[in-house]
Amino acid sequence: MKTTKNKAYRIAVLGIFTAIILLQSFVPFLGYIPIPPLNPTIIHITVIIAAISLGTKEGMIIGGIWGVVRLIRAFAAPQTPLDPLIFTNPLISVLPRILVGLVAGLVFYTFRKKGKQTFGMALSAVLASLTNTIVVLSFIYLFYKDDYAAAINVDSSNLMYVLGGVVLTNGVAEAVAAGILGPIIAKPLLRVAPKKTK
Repeated sequence: MKTTKNKAYRIAVLGIFTAIILLQSFVPFLGYIPIPPLNPTIIHITVIIAAISLGTKEGMIIGGIWGVVRLIRAFAAPQTPLDPLIFTNPLISVLPRILVGLVAGLVFYTFRKKGKQTFGMALSAVLASLTNTIVVLSFIYLFYKDDYAAAINVDSSNLMYVLGGVVLTNGVAEAVAAGILGPIIAKPLLRVAPKKTK
């Protein structure tokens, strides 16, 4: 009976997180802040909270849903001129989002077992956020170095410095936001969630 209740709870909450991801993806300013050429995001915080409150696997599922929605939007309703070039590649639109859930879950549950739950929440949120930023930008550099450099009027030999600047500005800002908001939102959810250890 308890297992059935837990399963029903997880399915229901996964549905809620999925609905939030869809809202953030399609309603302006709820998930993306349109600052070309890249759109800084706060959607990763939803994925991080899912991983902390439900578990690593569920965080990866929510991350995967975010990635697939991002992929579809790049084809159907691009937000910037670069979207059709970059985010139609699943390695850039989907994989980093799945990794957000993976990193958040693994780091949090490792520290939770050591009795450092709050610290684990903050650290997992920061590392998961940076994972998304660094993996996305690394793949942009790897696959679309020349095209991306031309689109933003930068010499391709200097692109690494430009992308490094994005990590230090957008990336750090997103990570700080995740490190603050993640624990604040996830803590109450953990109190009512069935016990999860990974």
